[in-house]
Amino acid sequence: MTLNIELSAQTLARTRPATDTSTAVRSTRVHKMDTETKSFILLVCAIALAHGGVRVMWGAICPIVFGERRWKALSDAKQYEIRLAFNCALNGILAPALVYPALTSTPPLNPNGLYATVFPRHEGSVLGCAASVGYLLYDFLAMLSNYTVSMKANGVVAYNLYLWHHALSVAFWPVAVLHNSFVFFVNWFVASEASSAFLAARGAMLSLGTINTPLGMVVQFGFVLSYFMSRIYVMPNLVKSIYYADWGQVPAWQANIARFTVPLPFMLNIYWGILIVRSMVKVLFGKKKGKGKKAA
Repeated sequence: MTLNIELSAQTLARTRPATDTSTAVRSTRVHKMDTETKSFILLVCAIALAHGGVRVMWGAICPIVFGERRWKALSDAKQYEIRLAFNCALNGILAPALVYPALTSTPPLNPNGLYATVFPRHEGSVLGCAASVGYLLYDFLAMLSNYTVSMKANGVVAYNLYLWHHALSVAFWPVAVLHNSFVFFVNWFVASEASSAFLAARGAMLSLGTINTPLGMVVQFGFVLSYFMSRIYVMPNLVKSIYYADWGQVPAWQANIARFTVPLPFMLNIYWGILIVRSMVKVLFGKKKGKGKKAA
């Protein structure tokens, strides 16, 4: 009887440190996640505020850059488009540049032959995501606070698509990056913003009426090329990576979010790609001169 009691005591003594260690590890992970989350949120807010400052400064010098008489002759919608163009172009350069070191053609393969949904992330994933989410948060708030003008500048369909795109990206991209799951897709979604730099320049030149100049043609070509390279050309690998993803690596709630949100950018990019092709066809093969100008 005494021997059994002693053995039981020894067993408890051996197992207690393991339990305490396991609890300590979990506590450390939770603390680390909380710290990373707070740092990420602060960085996103700082970037959003910085974009607000950029817009104010750019808006203030626009009459100087383009001429006060010419600037005042533009409609509110065109002025709004030009003021936001600088922010859009800045994000289109900065965010893809930050995430570029983290890009891979496909996620790594797990031993079971499926693409990993969880693997060590690159620091560029965090910085690129924060830069893009900060801009999208700013642009989302700008569109809401300038509803009437933004609606005129974008059109009803594009306005609502942009709002949903921004809201879902701001809500779910950080979840993926901070939980280190499906980061591969977020990397490529951030990288696809590279076409936005040319899109912003194109929008500003359309508003200024300079799109049919030689520089305007270069900008349009750059937009089409960057769009199809960053959003359409890479799509087969992205589709393959989500179709053959190792869903068992992540909790069910993360898998369900990914199944709903990851295909949405694919569909949007295809939709916008079709509109771009239709516009190009009208410009290149339109018989009537008026139609060509309108398409441009």
